[in-house]
Amino acid sequence: MTWVLPSALAIAGIACVALIAAHFIARDRPVAEPFPTARFVPDRRIHARTTSIALSDLLLLLLRIVAVAALGLGIAGPIVAGAHGRIARITLVDRSRSVFSLDELRDSVRAAGAADVLIAFDSAAQPLTAARAIDSVQKSRAIGSLSAALAAAHANAGSLASRADSIEIALVSPLSVEEIDAATLSIRALWPGRLRLMRVRADTATTAGSFAVELPGDPNDPVVAGLSFLARASAPVRVVRGRLTAADSAWGREAGRVLVHWPSADSSADWPKRATIDAIGGVASSTGAVVARLPRLWSVNGRAIARWSDGEPAAVEHPFGAGGGCVRDVAVIVDPASDATLRQPFRDFSRALLAPCGGARTFAPVDSAVLSRLEGAGPLATARNFRGAGDEASRFTPWLLALGALLLLLELALRRSVRTAV
Repeated sequence: MTWVLPSALAIAGIACVALIAAHFIARDRPVAEPFPTARFVPDRRIHARTTSIALSDLLLLLLRIVAVAALGLGIAGPIVAGAHGRIARITLVDRSRSVFSLDELRDSVRAAGAADVLIAFDSAAQPLTAARAIDSVQKSRAIGSLSAALAAAHANAGSLASRADSIEIALVSPLSVEEIDAATLSIRALWPGRLRLMRVRADTATTAGSFAVELPGDPNDPVVAGLSFLARASAPVRVVRGRLTAADSAWGREAGRVLVHWPSADSSADWPKRATIDAIGGVASSTGAVVARLPRLWSVNGRAIARWSDGEPAAVEHPFGAGGGCVRDVAVIVDPASDATLRQPFRDFSRALLAPCGGARTFAPVDSAVLSRLEGAGPLATARNFRGAGDEASRFTPWLLALGALLLLLELALRRSVRTAV
């Protein structure tokens, strides 16, 4: 048995000791005895009290102690573990683009054993609740995030703490390099026990190969001039500087193709206008940054692949077609009179815009040192580390508090009857 607020037990114990000590101080009426000179005492009632050290009003004392004890236990919140020695399991299922085979993934999840909590993740984590939830898992085109998966496991551990002694995390994933970020190992260090790693095969798709970047024919366009230095890409890329046509859409629906919609300031875009049109001093992608005065006309929504210096998305990606293609909306407007697009920072920034859908693929496995830190050592996480972390509450608390209140009412009635009798 554990307690939500153990300090309440100590306070209740002190209160009970104080009650017992108070009952040793009793005020009693003295015993009447004949006295020869009593005839000289005036004929009127005389009240006198004496103080003695002895327990008195034992029934009142018992009621008060039981009432205080019930209130203290109720506030302390007793929690009784449902099964001694039971191990609860959280299974993390990787459904990101790193996974090679869904059948292998599902077989590994079943081999891990029955899961109390099943969480599927790619760039975000989502608990699954259906009875045959693993059969409903589908592979996504997003990059996997072990940070998101581990954070979700930690958040769900509190709901299992009262039903088990230990909690195990079973991680079913290819454990690719691209799924590790700067926060992964820090989040892993917060889990107080070892992990069970179950590796599945990674996808064999790579970014090998070189493809020409299709650019508009206007050589005086500053963006076209800057991108011409990046004439080759690791995926088929078409850049459109005006409205998207039906031909552009048909081209972009082919498997693996990247359609970059990068309208100029004098072209018409169907994106919503910003509430406040302004200019900002920089924009950054995962491959570089441009520092210049850049006007902002539109707001774009989707998976951000570039952001303004204040964090607002400047370029986003959307899936396009069933073959794994995508369209990228780029709301970065460059001053035609500026030479910013001819400099190296612009080329570095633009590489992320010309990368394959979902970003460059790095499906290589993590090295042994990172793998060892992910797995950890020692015993499984103890459930008591998570008690109180979720929406845990003692089911006995309302009953104990109600019992304490009832006993206090009985004590009040008994105290009044004793006073009346005296």
